[in-house]
Amino acid sequence: MRPLNIKISGFGPYAGHTEIPLDKLGENGLYLITGDTGAGKTTLFDAICYALYGEASGKNRQATMLRSMYADLSTPTAVELTFSHAGKEYYVKRNPDYIRSKERGDGTTTCRASAELHMPDGRVITKTGNVTKAIEELLGIDKDQFTQIVMLAQGDFLKLLTAETKDRIDIFRNIFKTGCYQKLQLELEVKRNSLYGEVSDGRKSVKQYIDGIMVDKDDVLSIEVDKAKADDMTTEDVIDLLDKLTGNDHALKDKLDGQLEGIKKQLEEVNNRIGAAEALENARKSIENAENKLKVEKPELKKLESALDSAREALKDKSGIEAEAVKIESKLGDYDKVDTQHAEISDIRAKNEDTKSKLAKLETSVKTKTSDLDEMKKEQNEIRDSGAEYEKLKNRQDKIRESVDAMKELEGRLGKFDEEQSKLENDREEYRKLDKKFNELKDKYEGMEQTFRDAQAGILAEKLQDGEACPVCGSKVHPHKAKLSDVVPSESELEIAKEDAENARTKRDEAAEKVAGLIKLIENQETELKKDLQKHFETEQIENASSLISGRREEYDKEYEHLDIKIKAEEKNIARKDKLDELIPELEADLARNKEEIGQCKAAISAFETQISEKTGQLGELKKGLTFESKAAAEAARNELRGKADELQTKYNDADKKVNEQKQLIAGLEETVRSQKKTIDESKAVDIEKDRADQKKLNDEHTRIVDEVGKVGTRISTNEEIRTGILKKSGEISDREKKLQWVSALANTASGQLSGKDKIKLETYIQTMYFDRVINRANIRLLIMSGGQYELIRKKEASDAKSQSGLELDVIDHSNGTERSVKTLSGGESFMASLSLALGLSDEVQSTAGGIQVDTMFVDEGFGSLDPDSLDMAYSALTRLAESNRLVGIISHVADLKSRIDKQIVVTKKRTGGSQVELII
Repeated sequence: MRPLNIKISGFGPYAGHTEIPLDKLGENGLYLITGDTGAGKTTLFDAICYALYGEASGKNRQATMLRSMYADLSTPTAVELTFSHAGKEYYVKRNPDYIRSKERGDGTTTCRASAELHMPDGRVITKTGNVTKAIEELLGIDKDQFTQIVMLAQGDFLKLLTAETKDRIDIFRNIFKTGCYQKLQLELEVKRNSLYGEVSDGRKSVKQYIDGIMVDKDDVLSIEVDKAKADDMTTEDVIDLLDKLTGNDHALKDKLDGQLEGIKKQLEEVNNRIGAAEALENARKSIENAENKLKVEKPELKKLESALDSAREALKDKSGIEAEAVKIESKLGDYDKVDTQHAEISDIRAKNEDTKSKLAKLETSVKTKTSDLDEMKKEQNEIRDSGAEYEKLKNRQDKIRESVDAMKELEGRLGKFDEEQSKLENDREEYRKLDKKFNELKDKYEGMEQTFRDAQAGILAEKLQDGEACPVCGSKVHPHKAKLSDVVPSESELEIAKEDAENARTKRDEAAEKVAGLIKLIENQETELKKDLQKHFETEQIENASSLISGRREEYDKEYEHLDIKIKAEEKNIARKDKLDELIPELEADLARNKEEIGQCKAAISAFETQISEKTGQLGELKKGLTFESKAAAEAARNELRGKADELQTKYNDADKKVNEQKQLIAGLEETVRSQKKTIDESKAVDIEKDRADQKKLNDEHTRIVDEVGKVGTRISTNEEIRTGILKKSGEISDREKKLQWVSALANTASGQLSGKDKIKLETYIQTMYFDRVINRANIRLLIMSGGQYELIRKKEASDAKSQSGLELDVIDHSNGTERSVKTLSGGESFMASLSLALGLSDEVQSTAGGIQVDTMFVDEGFGSLDPDSLDMAYSALTRLAESNRLVGIISHVADLKSRIDKQIVVTKKRTGGSQVELII
């Protein structure tokens, strides 16, 4: 990739439009980017990087920060780059987000980021992401690789030279993409820790199982259990112990189960005897209770039979009460008609009241709206001329804007006039110098010419003989012969002197014409300025013009702001007038509707009052002949009568039911006496006290054995579960321990933690291969730069057994055969080593990026630390680098380089702010 042309606008320190035809620098060789500190030398590389990838070269320079602080709002921020690649030409243009003036009206707007890439086949790719992706695919490298290959910044490659292994690991991780190996190291460490935790947890789990082993405190095996819990027994012995414990407990449980069966049989016999004795006693008590109760219940039967006779007599009135209830029910429909009439009258009255309320609201609304309409019409009349006043104010504002533009233009011409005057004085001084030089050369030439002519006469005089005629004057007497000068110019020297004088004359005359032209230009400018000053200020004094313009512009600004306030007020009036034009017809129509509704409401009220009068008369006729006040009262009377009838029937039913229930109770008591007497006659005598004592003894023994069986069963189930758990966990631990062993070995190897070995991590080991290739490429140049004295070498061992190693650098000093740290190099030596390493790194990155060939490089600063000899060597190495069809740009302000390198890009700061670029070929 080779940049051919770059155009910068409102970018960094470049306020205006700047174009640099880089193709004029040629296809190879060195060129110098020089200029003031902070003028924007590195910004040129930023611009190339931004055009290609949408980002500046430095991490601290974001795309949103690239807008020039010196650019005015009308100047866009953009970079246009034309470059060649693989024999084809491409054009890319980008701009970031930036604020610019609106194309129409006042104020500003945000111009959004955009990009476009023009392909050789005529295709145009747009959108920032698409263009960046296309550039990466075209060049085969991303932005980070591009900056590593193309821009060699002093601070970066000096840091790479002296970095420790741990710092260089991070640098190479980004360059050579070795992060996957670091990820593998970390994953192995995480896996090892996880397995270690699982093994530890497994061992703790087994210990918890052993701690839970159950044994009877009187069992002789309890001593063995204590040993197991104290961790003094192997897992295999613990399993054997558990087998013994469960075996003994199974045998004990079988024995206890047999004892329980015998006790159950004895308890069954005793319980049967006790049950028979208790049944006999209960029978005697039942007879006694039944006979006592019969004495009470038989008289109660007679009372209940008497009450039944009374209820039967009262039941005879039931039919008369029911007939009265039926009579009342036959009139209930008439009550419904009365209620309906009442509801209709109430509904009409409610509608009448609603209509009266609506009428009152409408009358209030009409009054309010009539008032509002009068106010609106009054306001409409007051602001009817707002549009004309607005146009008048806008016209005045436009004239002020034109006047301000005229002041700006006049102010610019004044500045140009001052510049031309300064230039005139410089040109006059230049003319005086050239005139002086011309007179000196002219005098010199005329002197040489006189000497030459005298010499010719002297040669002729030497040949004259008395009596012979002089070929010049014809005299045959020669009293005063010309003498031959000792210093005589040759004809060629005389010709050169003449040519020098003529050239000096030409330059002086050109300078004189330039001065004359400039004087004429200034006179014309002065005439025009005086005419405009007379026009605007009625004065021709140019000296005070700046203050007059400044004062006038201030007056215009104040008037413009005042007009702006008035215009905004008129805009509100216009908007209000438009709104009133819309609201007034609507309000008038609304008033007409309200008045129509008022008439409708009054008619409805009259109709409702007529209906109420008619309905009230009809209601009076309906109420005649009704006994009760309302249907509810009639229903209550009917329900009361039916309740009395139901109550008579209920009392009779209850009395009859109680008589029957009493008869059944007496029959049951008599049957109990008969059956219990029979039970007593058929029973045998037993010793119940002895049987109860035997029962208690057997129950106690049964409870004791059941409790013992429960304890034994708990021990059996618990110990069997513990045995199963131990066997399962032991198997899992064994598998985990084997896996932990080989994972730990891998983790130690990958993280450089093997005992007795160099502390080199897997990622670092991979990086050493890249580093060795970088060093080999770097040494080719360092040997040239250092005159064969220095050679870089990778340090094979760490400074101590605990430190990570593998990426540290030493230097071999061939002048004395020593090997020492690169940190011992002097400033100039460090720069040469750093530059060599950076160039080697650039070559290696190109190689690892698929052999990408970049034809342009930039080397940023660092040459100021070199002594003259070192500078010669560094310059020679870069020259050789440039000879291989590569164009190398050196960013520096070292004076010696300015004299060595003819092709230069000179960046200077302007007094008005911003920077400018000059290309010197």
